[in-house]
Amino acid sequence: MMQAIILAGGFGTRLQAVVKDVPKPLADISGKPFLAYLLQNLRNHGVKKVVISVGYLQEKIIEYFGDNYLGMSVSYAKEDKPLGTGGAIINSLKFIDQNRPVLVLNGDSFLEVDYSGLLRRFASRNDGDASSRVEQSSGWRSSLMMVLRKIEDCSRYGRVVFDENFVIKNFEEKSSEKNPGFINGGIYLLDPKIFKRSSLPEAFSFESDFLAKELSWLEPQAFIADGYFIDIGIPDDYARAQKELPNLIKNKALFLDRDGVINIDHGHVFEKEKFDFIDGIFDLCKRAQDLGYLLIVVTNQGGIAKGFYSEEEFLDLTKWMENEFQKREIKITKTFYCPYHPEGKFEKYRQNSFDRKPAPGMLLRAIEEFNIDPRKSLMIGDKEIDMQAADSAKIARKFLVLKNKIPLVAF
Repeated sequence: MMQAIILAGGFGTRLQAVVKDVPKPLADISGKPFLAYLLQNLRNHGVKKVVISVGYLQEKIIEYFGDNYLGMSVSYAKEDKPLGTGGAIINSLKFIDQNRPVLVLNGDSFLEVDYSGLLRRFASRNDGDASSRVEQSSGWRSSLMMVLRKIEDCSRYGRVVFDENFVIKNFEEKSSEKNPGFINGGIYLLDPKIFKRSSLPEAFSFESDFLAKELSWLEPQAFIADGYFIDIGIPDDYARAQKELPNLIKNKALFLDRDGVINIDHGHVFEKEKFDFIDGIFDLCKRAQDLGYLLIVVTNQGGIAKGFYSEEEFLDLTKWMENEFQKREIKITKTFYCPYHPEGKFEKYRQNSFDRKPAPGMLLRAIEEFNIDPRKSLMIGDKEIDMQAADSAKIARKFLVLKNKIPLVAF
């Protein structure tokens, strides 16, 4: 399980001319806060637990994301006073598993990273008991990796210098001269125990008070990323992010019909006593969730229109069903349903709705609401109308459940 700390406690002074009344990580990017794109990207790479270090206007961040966002567990390390980046990291460590490596990210910049490659490199450097080596006095290559990005003008950031073995040797200060080079991408992968060796104040800078001063024994290793990079710290780059990020960071989803896919289709099921889960559905959904897929149910419920059960009864059953998944640590992102039918008993529900499969309305609404890339998504249904709806919504791959047997899905 990957875990991450996001540093989101700063004041964002340089951006306050265009972003007012919210902390910088909540700066609006096409209707969503910048931090939502960071979290969405982490989830797409399999991160399950996030700690957000919050300070300035922290209640607004907590209110927006809550304790679960897109299926990720979210905790908050609160700063009653500014702790600096280093103090914020240490303050956040109590919320994570300190026997596992943790990603640390700045909350005001975004960099596309091959996180799987980063984890593999980290593991290859630290075969054996890395935790015990942290406490050795010398001769240990630390469990710390720093993601770098090459840009044409380093003057705003300063340059990071590393040797032929990718061991970081120096941090050059910001300069008025515009020269190409590698900059700190604001992303680290580290063993939480690296701080045990140093005597550190409550508030300190991770970069200047720890990295730079302890460079000789830390020997952090550079990991080069060449993907998209944006730092919203100044108004011009914030404006650029508004245009570029929404098209870059999209979710992937596993769309599921309900009756005949999640549960055996006994015909107009509306009572939990008759709701029999199909063998293998929990394992399938857990595997998809672990791979970063949102889990979205899209179900025709013409039984509401025909009077077999009420909309309230359906919603009660849906809440119970989603709770059964939650008991197994599986998060159903949302259940979309269509209560309409052209032959409905009640005029309220008597219509040929665009939401009713084989029409793609529910899928298209989910794609819009959760910023989903249909080309990276899947649909599992038990009828041809499910496949037709998926085709119309441009869902890349489709699978049929036959005779209550979950298909073998290669994610």
